[in-house]
Amino acid sequence: MEPAQALWIDGRDSGCRVGLANRWRSRAIGLLATRQLDRLDGLWLSPCAAVHMVGMAYALDIVFLDRSGGVLRVVPGLRPWAAAVCRGAHQTLELRAGLAAGLAIRLGSRLALSAPPPAPSAAPPAPAPAR
Repeated sequence: MEPAQALWIDGRDSGCRVGLANRWRSRAIGLLATRQLDRLDGLWLSPCAAVHMVGMAYALDIVFLDRSGGVLRVVPGLRPWAAAVCRGAHQTLELRAGLAAGLAIRLGSRLALSAPPPAPSAAPPAPAPAR
């Protein structure tokens, strides 16, 4: 899984941090190895058009997205041992149950990820030479 990234909703930083699973192994494992979401608010899977909750210990909100991050479907509180699919989806965001409604994510919302900015260096940048 890639480092946590900022979740942007309709051009605004939501304050949520999500992991990115964009390789076969990280998508296959997903959140199965977790007992609860504590360090992250969710997981962005790409590509992904279907999820299952087999072996999960808690419910999740599932947000299906097109290639450009447009919301196609929101499945609130998908329970363990259930599944959901969305025709035409290319990416899926798994969020802590109840968070999709709390963030007002709905059909047509536009979601995106961005990596956190680099940490500031210890020394300030050198001034430009005078001309």
